[in-house]
Amino acid sequence: MKFNVLKPVLLPMVLLCLLTTETVNAQLNNIFQNEFELILSPDRGAISTSPGMHGNHFQDAAMEAATNLSPVLERLIAGNISSFPLSSTAAGFSFDFSSGQPVSVSESLGPIFAETGRTLGKGKINFGINHTIANPTRFRGIKTEDIAFAFTHVDVSPNEGTILGASPNESDVLDVTLGLDLSVGITALYFTAGITDNLDISVALPLINLTVEGEITAVVNSFTWANLGVANHRFGGTDTDPELTYSNRYSRNAASIGDLAVRAKYNLAKGSGVNAAVMADVRIPTGDDANFLGTGDLNARFVGIISGKTGDFSPHLNLGYDYRGADLDSDELEFALGFDQKLAPGFTFALDILGEIDLNDDEALQLFPGVIPIEDRIKDADGNVVGTNLREIPRSNVPEDISDDVLNIAAGIRIAPSERLQILGNLLVPINNGGLRPDFAATFGISLSL
Repeated sequence: MKFNVLKPVLLPMVLLCLLTTETVNAQLNNIFQNEFELILSPDRGAISTSPGMHGNHFQDAAMEAATNLSPVLERLIAGNISSFPLSSTAAGFSFDFSSGQPVSVSESLGPIFAETGRTLGKGKINFGINHTIANPTRFRGIKTEDIAFAFTHVDVSPNEGTILGASPNESDVLDVTLGLDLSVGITALYFTAGITDNLDISVALPLINLTVEGEITAVVNSFTWANLGVANHRFGGTDTDPELTYSNRYSRNAASIGDLAVRAKYNLAKGSGVNAAVMADVRIPTGDDANFLGTGDLNARFVGIISGKTGDFSPHLNLGYDYRGADLDSDELEFALGFDQKLAPGFTFALDILGEIDLNDDEALQLFPGVIPIEDRIKDADGNVVGTNLREIPRSNVPEDISDDVLNIAAGIRIAPSERLQILGNLLVPINNGGLRPDFAATFGISLSL
């Protein structure tokens, strides 16, 4: 393939990449830790305004939030963004060069996120740009703004048993609602070249704009205030007029390149009705994992592809294994099952069921698992225990018994104003509650075949 053919394709892509400088107003990978510290830290947290030593009594909770909870929240966001599906490498049109002139072959224009067994053919190229809006709003069915955690008091009465509550201070619980709002835009530049009649090489570079914002709210569920009339843990005020609620707005943005995808597809069998191919897709960690724009690790996907054609109806099946290199990111079995249907010359409807099935249970994300028992002790005016109440405090409202398997339905259209130009639009909608998901993801794009 001569460089003068690729020049008008490669130069704009290279120029855009050079002009895409990283813009970050502060690193995102400490945003959650910072917010938890502003609440829980005995040195700088709002709880430190509690009288005497009471401001230190959530220090263990602050350490656990920093070492366990914050990294999982970070991995949740980074893994979701890096795994968003890129569009098909297929050009839609195939060409017959046997006569010495390119002649378009009228047929369905192909799927949008799934792959077909067809390859471009030696010397042919296809490039384009897609933009996707996919703002994650739910994790395992819970709205991200409603995700909540419970932080318990340190055990100050270790000789009174293993259950908190021997001291009335131990019955105070600090409830924190994350108030999280995520906004994501992914612009993918892609280029596919036919190296031989059976082999295509494709490169896709995502440009990601991510905003993490919200208003975190903490409430002291004060047993001491309710039963003793004195709030020993508070965010301000006095013993008898305490401030038991704290809130803080946070907002950070990052915009730069994501993880580069390099794909190779090889056609194993061609026929008038059936095509079979295999594809390898490697995600190179070029995205900044400190700002959730990449995983920081190499990921690789291996896919078997079968596609058919009967009249204007073209079904396809993709089945693959996705190796995820990062910690707390399970390897996956992936599939795409669907069809594309030519409705008119230059107009195709495409429908797919897209699935990602986690294969490693030990890599499942657990934000704040388990429950903590507290035995409240009700005392009379003389300090005698007159009753007890056993509570089990869930440490998070996020379900632990729901897997993060992902099922989506994708429906879209491809329109070809000319034999070389295509425009696409697609809507992807979740059909289960697993993982971190948007209510919908909209993709729009344009491609050119040469």
